[in-house]
Amino acid sequence: MMAVPAMAADVTEDDQNIEVVQEAEQTVDEADVQDESEVQETEVQEDAQAEDAQDSSWSDKVAANVLTYANIREGADVSSQCIGRLPSGAVATVVGNDEGWLQVTSGEVNGYIREDLVVSGDEARNLYEAMYGAGDISAEAVTVDAEAEAAAAEAAAQASQVSAEAVQPEQGQAAEETEADSSQAAAQEVSVSTSDLDLMAAIIECEAGGESYEGKVGVGAVIMNRIRSGEFPNTLSEVIYQSGQFEPTWTGKLSNVLSRGASEACYAAAQDVFSGANTIGDRLFFHAGGGSGLTIGNQTFY
Repeated sequence: MMAVPAMAADVTEDDQNIEVVQEAEQTVDEADVQDESEVQETEVQEDAQAEDAQDSSWSDKVAANVLTYANIREGADVSSQCIGRLPSGAVATVVGNDEGWLQVTSGEVNGYIREDLVVSGDEARNLYEAMYGAGDISAEAVTVDAEAEAAAAEAAAQASQVSAEAVQPEQGQAAEETEADSSQAAAQEVSVSTSDLDLMAAIIECEAGGESYEGKVGVGAVIMNRIRSGEFPNTLSEVIYQSGQFEPTWTGKLSNVLSRGASEACYAAAQDVFSGANTIGDRLFFHAGGGSGLTIGNQTFY
């Protein structure tokens, strides 16, 4: 009988060992790939959860989408007392809504803000981060000193009353009057009579009744700028009733507002305008909607 060479048996055993080692290495590699895949999947899930949590944290937030600040009022009405101001990009938490107004809380202020003056959700987050950077919300509303505001309004009203009762210079005023006196007279071209105040408040309501205080003052400031510019008539009524300028004058809207009286908010804005308030600089025109110029609320001044 022929004996089988021992070397053949050794080769077979070595081959088997190699296969076992290769299988073990393959199993380890597959386990590593699986572990790495599981780690990546976990990281993706964690990132998604973090993003969802971030999105959720902004679901009830709004940011002031204005140039300066948005007023927070005691009630859902433009004539309601202003109790706080939300600076541009600053954030408030929505706790309710009331027909175009949002009930919000921000810092120590709890009140109502006009819905059209803010953006919400992702837009609010993007606006806030663009202005203040990512991280915890730190830009919030500031409180308004109600007594100080009331005192300022009363002072403006008294100033208007004094101007209305002031004695106009006599026609025979001395020729040697100083240049300073002449300049002062020019600056007070428009006497603030009761009819002037009524007319200014009425046109402000017609053109900006639904706008913020800044927008109301802006309309009044345009009229005052025109009176002083030399390019338009130099009296309040002539500027407002100038042909082709203010639409409410020929549609009957201005007459209707004059007959019933403008809102308190529009009277307050008119009084402030006569006292020198100006939110639009030396601009002479405005129109509804956006465009080139200074946009306040739903109007652009240019």
